[in-house]
Amino acid sequence: MLEKIGKGKLFALFAPEARASWAIIESIALTLLAVAFGLFLTDSDPLAVTGQFRWFLMVPILVALRYGSLAGGFAMLCLLASWFALRAMGFYEGVAFPEALMLGGLILTLVCGEFADMWRVRLMRADSAASYALERLQNLTQRYVLLRLSHDRLEENLLVKPYTVRDALARLRDLTLDESDNRTLPAADDLINLLAEYCQLQRAAIYPVANDQVQDKAVALLGETKPLEQDNALMAHALENNMLAHIQQHEYDEHYHGLYLVAAPIANSTGEVIGMLVVERLPFLSMNEENLQLLSVLLNFYADVAYNGEAVDALLDTWPQMPFRMASELVALARLHGDAHVETALTVFVADESEQAGQILDALARGMRSLDLAWWINDRTLMIMMPMTGESSLEGFVLRTEKWLQEDYAFMSLRQAGVQFFYRFLGEHPPQDQVKTLLEVSGV
Repeated sequence: MLEKIGKGKLFALFAPEARASWAIIESIALTLLAVAFGLFLTDSDPLAVTGQFRWFLMVPILVALRYGSLAGGFAMLCLLASWFALRAMGFYEGVAFPEALMLGGLILTLVCGEFADMWRVRLMRADSAASYALERLQNLTQRYVLLRLSHDRLEENLLVKPYTVRDALARLRDLTLDESDNRTLPAADDLINLLAEYCQLQRAAIYPVANDQVQDKAVALLGETKPLEQDNALMAHALENNMLAHIQQHEYDEHYHGLYLVAAPIANSTGEVIGMLVVERLPFLSMNEENLQLLSVLLNFYADVAYNGEAVDALLDTWPQMPFRMASELVALARLHGDAHVETALTVFVADESEQAGQILDALARGMRSLDLAWWINDRTLMIMMPMTGESSLEGFVLRTEKWLQEDYAFMSLRQAGVQFFYRFLGEHPPQDQVKTLLEVSGV
């Protein structure tokens, strides 16, 4: 609901995008409108210079609040030009130039513009952080649904199948990462075979999507499929709404005469569509909510792996023991830092050989926040990634940890407890280089 309001017409009216050309046009138009309105009210003082309140100063203030200090300064120059233009036309004869009024108006405009610039940056950072949190929530929801469906399918197929959905996904993830270099839909054949086994697909195809347009050449086929039906209403509905569509939906009960039974976009957690799965033949009993939900979740899981495959592959090649979830989140957070300067802290805890230091390390791993991710590099070394954590947040974490050590272990600091602490914040360099630098500094 909030996202719809933020992208609605009212939001665009009061907080438009800061485009220089439109700001210049609006500044000139508002100035001319203010002067025309002043001439309509009175011919002696159209700018209300001698009035009780200088209404013409509202023009640069409004422009500054909408577009920032630079646009507000330009609007103030327009008002200044209007003064000289009116004086050349015969107005304000014998009236001295209001230097104090214009200077005060300029200062007020710059203050309002600075306020607008500051909050525009803050809102952009807050929006980026909220988008990242929403992406994490969507990932968590998909994994929860996948876990529930995997558990139900395991109960049904344990006697006839020697492996689980989890094993199949792990195999698919490895194949996707291995083939992700310079490919839009890596391991597509393995994906469609996996879907045929777990979702009972009989005839289907996977097509790449570029610029919201489904390409004609399929990257994976299952059975004897026909050429792509570009004008298919079911596929257009799935692509437009970025969600799976099937013929049992109400709007397709009577009027649909297309070739496909199911059309499912292959979209990652950020909403980017990289492919389209179309199903021509499917058993009647397999057209149920559980099976279609499993199909959608498997496609989303594949898209998340394929989307970050190349960068994550570099991390996992260097450190095969790194959790896949941490590698993918590290790449996403590095991209988020470059786009919106959202801070992320990487911390490394190295315990000595004492038993107590190892217990403290275990307690730190158990006490992580919901967004934090941990990687046990070895038995005595723990790395914790803390998304959306800047210097002040990290200092607060250290203070809370030291307070906890004083209360439970009577130690004043981590170093006194036998645990060395190293950290760094994500920067502009590739994630692989930043992790390597931190591990070198910590002596791992």
